[in-house]
Amino acid sequence: MAIPFKSPVPKHTYNSTREKAAITRHFSKRTVPKSVNGRLLIASWNIANLGAQDRTPNARKLVAHILKRFDLVAVQEVNDEFRTFAKIVEMMGSKYKFIMSDTAGNNERLAFVYHTDKVTPTNLFGELALRPREYPKRTVKVRWTDSNGVNRIDKFQNHRFVPFDRNPFIGSFSSGKFDFVLANVHLYFGEFQNSKKKEDRKKYARRVLEIHALARWADRRKNKATTYDKDIILIGDMNVPAMEKTESTYKELVKYGWCPVDYTSKTGGSNLGNDRTYDQMAFAPTIPKTRITAQGVFDFDKAAFKPLWEKLLSQMPKSKAIGLFNRHVKHHISDHRPLWVQLDIT
Repeated sequence: MAIPFKSPVPKHTYNSTREKAAITRHFSKRTVPKSVNGRLLIASWNIANLGAQDRTPNARKLVAHILKRFDLVAVQEVNDEFRTFAKIVEMMGSKYKFIMSDTAGNNERLAFVYHTDKVTPTNLFGELALRPREYPKRTVKVRWTDSNGVNRIDKFQNHRFVPFDRNPFIGSFSSGKFDFVLANVHLYFGEFQNSKKKEDRKKYARRVLEIHALARWADRRKNKATTYDKDIILIGDMNVPAMEKTESTYKELVKYGWCPVDYTSKTGGSNLGNDRTYDQMAFAPTIPKTRITAQGVFDFDKAAFKPLWEKLLSQMPKSKAIGLFNRHVKHHISDHRPLWVQLDIT
């Protein structure tokens, strides 16, 4: 079950019109393009506990305002109770529609939101469910640091894949002269790799194996003659903590030649703490890198609720103010930032 973020005390009230204006200015500051002919804006956004926790009408307006900047968005953490999500899409206007999956682990759905003037859904939609004979079985290495600061490696021999906790949701789309498939994912988190207990680190190994299974599936589809479209983009919350060669999850993501968008040098992380790259967008080798004309993470939290931030900063140490401010941000909006790219579709 999803665990909603509780409303911090005291509650924060705000004017949605002013907040939307501040976010719009920040779009310009971060050079997030507007939608234009010949270009497609694709984003991925984990909107935390969407439908599982109460969001005020003002909060929904802010979420809708951010989503509306993009032409096509892969959304994660839409709850079984999807009516809040549907209301947000309705707020975006009649030109926006959505397609979603059924529920899976944590009572979550995966969804696509798209602008009907820019994006056309085509013929392939469904959940990725591997057959038992396709389950990978391999040795998974988990690097961790013990309490004495010593770097260690656990090797989980012949670690066998179990079905995805939340099956990836596959959708095919067309925009301009570009046809493609998105595999929208929210992969298993489990536990941290530096967990004290080996059993918990084994749960991290399951995360690594889920990413391996996803990347291997994509590679096999790329090499199969009957594949509907080989231009596959892996997109979503993959729980990859760092885009580093020594990071086990990242190594599996790039193993078969998929090219992730490297956004860390521009903004930082996709989490509010700015230090994790959980959200990813990885392009098939069949898609020329020249299609990507711009990319980044939109750190809306640097624009929203400025009066609240200034008030907290005047009342307490900065470290404490950051913690309390982020509790407000993730309650009203999310604890993840949207990851986006602009593509040339001519």
